[in-house]
Amino acid sequence: MNGRERITCALRRDVPDCVPVFEWFVDAAVGEALVGSGDIIDIVDRLELDGINLRPTYEKRFLDDVTFVDEWGMQRQLTGDVLPAVRESPIPDITRHRAYTFPDPQAPHRFTAIERALQRFGDRKALVLNLRDGFSDMRDLLGYEGSLMSLLLEPVAYSELLERAVEYNLAVAAAARARYGLEIVATTDDIANASGLLVSPATYFERIAPQFRQVIQGYKALGYLCIKHCDGNVDAVSDFWVESGIDCLDPIDPSGGYTMAAMKARYGHRICLKGNIDCTGQLCTGSPADVREEVRQCLRAGAPGGGFILSSSNTIHRGVKPENFRAMLAAAREYGQYPRLA
Repeated sequence: MNGRERITCALRRDVPDCVPVFEWFVDAAVGEALVGSGDIIDIVDRLELDGINLRPTYEKRFLDDVTFVDEWGMQRQLTGDVLPAVRESPIPDITRHRAYTFPDPQAPHRFTAIERALQRFGDRKALVLNLRDGFSDMRDLLGYEGSLMSLLLEPVAYSELLERAVEYNLAVAAAARARYGLEIVATTDDIANASGLLVSPATYFERIAPQFRQVIQGYKALGYLCIKHCDGNVDAVSDFWVESGIDCLDPIDPSGGYTMAAMKARYGHRICLKGNIDCTGQLCTGSPADVREEVRQCLRAGAPGGGFILSSSNTIHRGVKPENFRAMLAAAREYGQYPRLA
């Protein structure tokens, strides 16, 4: 099997030849240390990861060396993290959101990253289209505080703008599917922390859940397999997400109180699971031997019966020791072979 076949097999809760490995992001410094390049395409290729996370491409107008405005009208700043920080949002008053124009979902340059990946990998790797299910778009368009305040104080306008965000993501997904035949979409909207949801469950189910179900079912109708990512403790909503049609839950965050064994027992008969090597624990502070043992235990809990993808509990960020990421990958290859795990 190649990487694309391995990941799609796992997402369908089947048993591949070995457990696939896939990360949302790998910090450029970690990549430089391991393969001599910070380019994610080089990293995925040289470390033999099974898939690559690809976001739509948006043009930037730089204001200085680190600050730019993108096609969304957001002012962002390069901070050294994988994702630039939003410094200024384009909709200061949600009641005037109808005046806001979303970027063109089919702009010629929108899929530059996908085209680069296809040129390198063809169909050897799983190309995962990283989109959203609405909540993070609202946070970026309105600002973090503005988004939460609008959710409570302007529910009608919030719902209207959220609907527009959902329609935009579905339009991008449709274009990518039609042009390139992509098979996998991931929504990486974080709506929780270690303690639970960022909003009350009642507010979530009244004002966010309908659009979540709409976007997931929209992706499914287009023919995608759907991965849902959210850090933290998602107990209040995970059953709803599964019922809405997701194919995989990620990252089974240890900071949220989760173990792979417990989540495999809870959901392994219904969806694929992805995770959950603690990216704030042994990957940062332990030894390669510590990481190898954590991988072995994670595989023992999550891999039997298939439907499992090994990854960190979020990303391979700048705090991860390069030698520990290498140890994680080596242990996955050593211990992650089927049928021994089946």
